[in-house]
Amino acid sequence: MHSMLAHGIPLILLSSTGRPLGRLEPPTAGHIAARLRQLDRHRDPAARLDLARVIIPAKIANQATLLRRRAKRSGDPETVWAAVTRLAEFEQAAGAATDLAQLLGIEGAAAGAYFRAIRVITPVEYGFAARDRSRRDVINALINYCSALLRETVHGAIIAAGLDPYLSFLHTPSRGRPTLAFDLMEEWRPALLENTVLAILGLRTVTDADFDGTRLTPGATSALISRYQARLAMPAREWPTPADQPTYHQLVRRQALRLRGWLLGEQTQYRPFRWR
Repeated sequence: MHSMLAHGIPLILLSSTGRPLGRLEPPTAGHIAARLRQLDRHRDPAARLDLARVIIPAKIANQATLLRRRAKRSGDPETVWAAVTRLAEFEQAAGAATDLAQLLGIEGAAAGAYFRAIRVITPVEYGFAARDRSRRDVINALINYCSALLRETVHGAIIAAGLDPYLSFLHTPSRGRPTLAFDLMEEWRPALLENTVLAILGLRTVTDADFDGTRLTPGATSALISRYQARLAMPAREWPTPADQPTYHQLVRRQALRLRGWLLGEQTQYRPFRWR
């Protein structure tokens, strides 16, 4: 642990279901000016809406990108392409939303269309019916666990940027929940979360036998972690294309810095990750 801290490496402890138990972080100092602006903007409904109207459309666009890439390999390409068209409509509606409640409603409708298409993409033998954290099937268990991995990746980027991970804009702050990480996870879910799970399923690395109705087997979580880390190390496919071709992990860190730049007024608008 001393060696990890000396090299700036955080240690995250998760339960077998992906619930965070704790973090060991190297000593860091928050960016005081950015945190003060973070609090100011959190208190400003107009600023919160401005940020949400950028993040949510990007998330929906990235969902459509995943479906386009996997339509040919699905059991029903027409259904998947119909969902892509519907998501384009939701993306436009999200960008024109007049309040946060309306925007979150559009996000929920888009998620419904997206996961109905994911159901068509996943192998039939896994029996994926719907996205629900409480459902006891291997695909929902994989998504839940990979969500925890993504959350901790984003959480670390937020801390490295000197921001407060518990003071959010889209999600309602709640004691002990890093809700700013939940905010910034949204744009990354299709590329780093669902894409990783679909890759695991396509390789048949994990089967129904790897989930006992409560938790994934150690072999399944190990395979998922390895695949997720490999995904983070890949060159990021972002639009517009970065000149230096960062990895996804580097780009997650960069996104937290972009948010800090928006908070400090260095950028007039936060630029989210858009997958290409």
